[in-house]
Amino acid sequence: MASSVGRVLTIGAMVLAIPAACIGAVALYGRALSESEVGVGTLVSPAEARARLEAARERFRAMTPAQHLAEARRALDQGYDEATHTGGSFAGFDHHAEAIAEGTPEHAELAPLRAEVQRRRVHLFALAHGRVGQFVHDHPEVGAADAGRQRAMRAALASGVDELSRRGLGCVHVADEANTTLRFDHGDCDQGMLDAIARPDNTAGLRTYGFRRVRCANGQGVIEL
Repeated sequence: MASSVGRVLTIGAMVLAIPAACIGAVALYGRALSESEVGVGTLVSPAEARARLEAARERFRAMTPAQHLAEARRALDQGYDEATHTGGSFAGFDHHAEAIAEGTPEHAELAPLRAEVQRRRVHLFALAHGRVGQFVHDHPEVGAADAGRQRAMRAALASGVDELSRRGLGCVHVADEANTTLRFDHGDCDQGMLDAIARPDNTAGLRTYGFRRVRCANGQGVIEL
């Protein structure tokens, strides 16, 4: 999840050395655990870990369309915030929704749920856009700061946006050798997502911070600043 760095520059500097934890990182850590020798507080062999993983896959394949639909709905309920109309596990929803075959009654019920996912994405991107704009507005002095302070400010901005990871945005952090890229690690990141967050009213401010590009980690979108 997002770190508590917020706007604190001294801790922001630390984020440059230790990237903020995020949903993607937690998922990879969980996968590493499931495939290693650790399982539910007990040491197991790699073979047993693989057997457990395969058993979980078998249980998934054995689920009925009704069960997949119920789990898809449950995924959307996870972490949902009524006030901002954001949250829910989009990956969990997709995982179960894609397992429901066309032609089943349950498949017909997916359309409004997919529309709800899209609505939440729109709200989420608007929040991220606002978060970037808030940092830009609150720190107009960053353009006159020295390189080290700008570097820490970029980390603080990324960490502030990364606080939305728990609502479905995915990991957000600075990247590349000079830490001048604002990178989004969400699996569904695309050009539309970047255009919604780094709209023209934010790009000048991002340049003032010293950012040179905004991009998706999956290569599906980039904005050169």
